[in-house]
Formats: sequence, C-alpha cells, structure tokens
Amino acid sequence: MRVVSLLVASLLLAGCGNFYPGDPVEKKPRFTAALQGDSPGWANLTASYSPSRRMLHWSLDYRGLSGPITWAEFRGPDIEGTDSSIVPINLPLEGNPHPGEATITDQQAADLEAGRWHVVLKTEKFPAGEVRGPVVMSR
Repeated sequence: MRVVSLLVASLLLAGCGNFYPGDPVEKKPRFTAALQGDSPGWANLTASYSPSRRMLHWSLDYRGLSGPITWAEFRGPDIEGTDSSIVPINLPLEGNPHPGEATITDQQAADLEAGRWHVVLKTEKFPAGEVRGPVVMSR
C-alpha cells in the first residue's frame, strides 16, 4: 500500500509544473521565426499566444549582429499596400535569450495567426533592419 501511495504522490507532483493557478486551460497557439539578413547575424524567436488574456509571450535568441540592437519590433500585417501595425520589443534586450510579452488586439492576433507578421531587429549599421523573418505557426 505504501508503494502505491508513493507512486500516486509522485504522479501528482510530476504534473504540478504544467499548471499555474489562475491560468485558463486553453489551447495556446505557438509560433517561430528564423531571422536572417545581409550580415552574418541571425536570430530565432519562439512565442505562444493566450487568447483569453490576449497576451503574446516570446523568447528571442540572437547572435553575431553588427552591434547592439537599437530597435526591435513585430510588424504586420505583411500585406503589400497596407499599413503595418507595430508591437515593439522592449529595449534594452537584457539576457540572451530575451523573454518578453505584450498585450495585442484581436485584429493583431488574427493577423498573427494568419501568418501576416514578421520580426525585425535593427542596429546602428542596419537602421532598416539587420535581420528579419516571418512569424509562422508551429505545431
């Protein structure tokens, strides 16, 4: 009986790290982006979106850029002839990978899930963007 009790307790504790009180149980779409440009620098982004909280959470890993990041942003929709909305990535980027989060609108979420967003990292040498890449849904 003691072995069964220990087994049940172990199984219950093993699942504790996956649930946070107050977090709604929902499907959170996940996204990735591979950023490249004309320099040897690169970056990778992973993200998830909580529809009930309208929160986008991400982790940005970058290497080999020509200098410090002067501006970082999500842009979308990525449709020719339309204005892009901007969701800034807070600077300075502390830590690498850099975690972040932002509240987005329902329309921004729809554009994100439809694959109409991209990420841009700007540096002094590349003010228009040293590396960039589309944000795509991952499964």
